[in-house]
Amino acid sequence: MAMPRNESVEDRSNLLAQEDHMGSMERLSMEVVALARPVPSVIRVTGRIAPADPAPWRRPNLAVRLEVESPEGQRPVSRVYTIRSFDEARSEVDIDFVIHADDSPAMRWLERAAVGSSIHLVGPRPHFLPDHASGGDIALFADETAIPAIHAILSTWQKGSHGDLYVETADRAAFDELPEVEGVERHLLLRGPDEEPGTTGKLVAAARALPDPQDRMIWAAGERQDIRAIRAYFTEECGLPKDRVRVFGYWRKGMSSSDIDRMRLQQYEAVRAEGGGLRQMDDLDVLA
Repeated sequence: MAMPRNESVEDRSNLLAQEDHMGSMERLSMEVVALARPVPSVIRVTGRIAPADPAPWRRPNLAVRLEVESPEGQRPVSRVYTIRSFDEARSEVDIDFVIHADDSPAMRWLERAAVGSSIHLVGPRPHFLPDHASGGDIALFADETAIPAIHAILSTWQKGSHGDLYVETADRAAFDELPEVEGVERHLLLRGPDEEPGTTGKLVAAARALPDPQDRMIWAAGERQDIRAIRAYFTEECGLPKDRVRVFGYWRKGMSSSDIDRMRLQQYEAVRAEGGGLRQMDDLDVLA
């Protein structure tokens, strides 16, 4: 019988709890108050939190770490998710889980989750937003894991800004659920039933076909290899400065999130040993 996989990431130097990494984040308990299936590929968890200060939670495109498992004698196993929306009056957050067939810590937690159950999270950490003041149109590229971030961005879209949105997903309903915003043209890159996420190259092809890339502000998130290729195209081939190409790799095909977190931590340890901090890390350089 195969040994169970160790998904806990050991932090021997306790760097992840220090101020440089934590910043203004806090560890909170989240009570599940609702579970819904808004589209076939997603389970939406609504949770109630009690933050010390609600102000940081008002910003769009926030990430949190959910402690999905707590192995005895080990650090909790955590997974990063984007806050789809925050209802300050109710002190509630919506978090979308893209459903996967594999037996993962997040899917195991989701199977156990019920109204009234609770989970700890650490957050919020602000992620990149498109810069509406940069001049020129905005282009956004996302796979299904970044749809909650896209929802948050579109929900706070600056009036008068124009852009193009490209979303790769196998679930048309997840795309259709996104807000329709004046000035944003939406493009669905629909995967077929036999096409696996992170294998099609649809997002990269859409990036390479983007009209007038030199005049754009770029935002992209999804599978790490796809996002790395998108960044390389716009910065190296199109010559856009890095501050106009805001990207983040959420996952990597064939690798668990715990393995990525271990490599992130290893790089962070090296940066801290040289006197740097979190601001000096380039997340896409991990696994390069």
